[in-house]
Amino acid sequence: MRLAAAPLALVVCAACSTIPQDEPAGTDAAGGGLTIAAVQDPKSPDYHPCPSTSTTCNTQTITNAVVTWLDKFDETRDGKSAGTLYIRDVGANHAYGGIGIYEPNFVPASLDPLPGDVLDFAGPYQEDTSIGSAVFNPKTFLPQLYKPVGTFRYEFAADFPQAWSAPQQIQLSDLNENTGTNGTTTDGNFAHARQYMQMVATVNDVYVSSGTSSPGGQGFRVTYPMGTCGDVTSRTCFNPSAPQISNELFDLQATDYQPGTHFASVTGIVTWFYSFHIAPRSREDLVLAPGSDAGAE
Repeated sequence: MRLAAAPLALVVCAACSTIPQDEPAGTDAAGGGLTIAAVQDPKSPDYHPCPSTSTTCNTQTITNAVVTWLDKFDETRDGKSAGTLYIRDVGANHAYGGIGIYEPNFVPASLDPLPGDVLDFAGPYQEDTSIGSAVFNPKTFLPQLYKPVGTFRYEFAADFPQAWSAPQQIQLSDLNENTGTNGTTTDGNFAHARQYMQMVATVNDVYVSSGTSSPGGQGFRVTYPMGTCGDVTSRTCFNPSAPQISNELFDLQATDYQPGTHFASVTGIVTWFYSFHIAPRSREDLVLAPGSDAGAE
């Protein structure tokens, strides 16, 4: 143990991936509590989201959750964009099996969780329709466990991550925000894409167009649009509502990759704030395609 100084209906999509839907009907046999998927899946009898405006919420107990990442990179440099703990159910990938945690408290209090650690969490499950002054569109939301208590069970780091699961393989189209011709149906794919939210996922054989950097707090938010071919001017290849690579979890710069750079794979946490992103955890999550000569400068 490491101790630190205290410190919806499913949208039908012919090009989309499939992911098991029948995993989380109830309790986690090894721990006696619920799986993450049982708490989040709208079809689950244990699905009881707490509105973010509610003052009293049911406590949900999740057992055997493995840490996938702790966000310690504050891209806005104002202390407001770090601290989210990402967890997932132990075992094979399944729908709704990952979630982010807002302001967790730990037992022991000095626990510094690392990827691969397994914990139990008890706290309310929220589907936030707004964050601060940001109000989301109807039928969209940010799911999270709100200030739960996390109790350490055991270290799984020696076997992380291969022993419990590889990243979920998805297509870019799985995370398109909009549907319809030219994306005219706003948030039309949210119900499908939402099942992957806050999971570790991989897209293969993708290209990027120009990186952009926009001010955020005292720092910068960096994104790279992703597409299916190297023609960065093509709306067929670069769907405006497709997910983008973001710098939420590590120091990615807007000039690191040139337009048209080809990646064999891009892996990261699936995040959402009005649209979907894939947030690599480190440079190693960005794997250049063989022969690509337009990579990091």
